[in-house]
Amino acid sequence: MSQEQKKKWGYGILAVLILVIIAVAGIVAFSHSSNNDRISGTLGEKSADNRDLFPDKAYPEIAQGYSVEYHGTYKVVHIHDPWGRVTENTTYLLVQRGEKVPEGYPYARVFFIPVSSVIPLATTQLPYITELNETSSIKGLNGVYWIYDEKLTKLSREGKIIEIGSGTSQSMGYTMNVEKIIELEPDVVFCTATGNKESDSQYKLQEAGIKPAIDAEWMENDPLGRVEWIKYFALFYNKEKTANEVFGRIKANYTAIWEKAACATHKPTLFSGIDYQGTWYAPGGGGYVAQLFRDAGGNYILVNNTESGDSTLDFETVYDRAQDADCWINIGYADNIDDLLTLDTRYSKFDAFRNGRMYHYNGRVNENGGNDYWQSGVLHPDIILADLVKILHPELLPDHELYYYRHIGVNKTGGTV
Repeated sequence: MSQEQKKKWGYGILAVLILVIIAVAGIVAFSHSSNNDRISGTLGEKSADNRDLFPDKAYPEIAQGYSVEYHGTYKVVHIHDPWGRVTENTTYLLVQRGEKVPEGYPYARVFFIPVSSVIPLATTQLPYITELNETSSIKGLNGVYWIYDEKLTKLSREGKIIEIGSGTSQSMGYTMNVEKIIELEPDVVFCTATGNKESDSQYKLQEAGIKPAIDAEWMENDPLGRVEWIKYFALFYNKEKTANEVFGRIKANYTAIWEKAACATHKPTLFSGIDYQGTWYAPGGGGYVAQLFRDAGGNYILVNNTESGDSTLDFETVYDRAQDADCWINIGYADNIDDLLTLDTRYSKFDAFRNGRMYHYNGRVNENGGNDYWQSGVLHPDIILADLVKILHPELLPDHELYYYRHIGVNKTGGTV
């Protein structure tokens, strides 16, 4: 064999080896890809870098409890623990159906979107879902008897929304029927964060293999921050466009009413809460309710702090600070002045009582005690604000009629004190 033939022979062997290596590498890559598909439970191919399946995006402007990142075929949602516990921060991957679960998020909880079957564990979550026009996705609820919305009540009576709890409490705790939830096979269960592992339903759901998604809107101190959680719910439905429109409309209305109240030269004094077994529970000065009072042009004189939760006081302290206040707003559990006096005759000493200027958010309550203030009102602080401005500055909103609030400064015969 000549030297030239030997070279050609060597080149041929080398070419064959290269082809074999390429073929083996392809088989390994294909096998790895197939395994990943089986693990993720999807059949879709890996997204191209330039694809964007979510042209409509919704980022929180005011809400502090969550954030979102958009990628081509999935969203990364971060839940920020309301109590500042870093170890309790949670990450969700919302992956478009038919697409692969991305790598690099080993501890993230995965949901495939858009969801079509959900179970909210609190009636406060209902308005977000209905406002997104996704009422039909609600398959179960804890406390169907508390529902104020007539359409949702009808669906529950028809058996289309199933009771998955005791039906007698707004708080889940251990009342939920986990077996019933499993039977309904929801894509997601929306649960309310409580900060207590003994009562927080998400831990019990996880133990049962159910995927919960935390809702912490009630920890937002800004009324519009609570509204903005509609964007969070929209992430699961790919309804960001609708959520942005709803939030923008409510924000604009709230701002317009606030601007009217800001022009008032006089700020009526007010106090809030009621005594319960020797302790008066009043809204903290840095919380949601106090913010509404201020935005309505009121001077909330009872508590001067930055706490977001309730402040506890004794009756004597409250009387000292509020005996001559103009209004008593958010009474508690009394429906009229007769009931109030039955609880404690000392209430009659307040000027607001004697002048009949007492108001409570029980204007929309169903026969079982379900209060719409804590349902649609969560999404509509603009209407709550209008009610408060009507109470404190009636001349600013002459055509507005109280919606969530009711004047309780009358006795059972219809007369005032």
